[in-house]
Amino acid sequence: MACSAEMCMDQKEHAFCVINHMAFSEKYTDALRSWTEKYLDVRNLERIVWEGIASSEDPYRNVQMEAEKDLEFTVLFASKLDRSNSAVFFLEGKLLLLFNIVLQSLKESSVSYTL
Repeated sequence: MACSAEMCMDQKEHAFCVINHMAFSEKYTDALRSWTEKYLDVRNLERIVWEGIASSEDPYRNVQMEAEKDLEFTVLFASKLDRSNSAVFFLEGKLLLLFNIVLQSLKESSVSYTL
């Protein structure tokens, strides 16, 4: 079964679909799922942004940097075989793209909510 964005209800579901169809080690798969749950779940991401509003002028940028850093750390859970798979780089790029889509959507809904 292919994982197309049209088949999925949201970005998180699409990411889980893609991750579940990759042949990565269990630890790396778990780390990717954890990252996905934290950064592609709209409610979790909204909570993280709201927590950062009090301590930052640009909480969206802070969350973006944190998500990128956390995704880089997931590779520490990858096996040697996982790291030698070129699909890792494409997957990370795709996850960051999905994250940026969710974050942009959250920004837009926050702006319209405050107006």
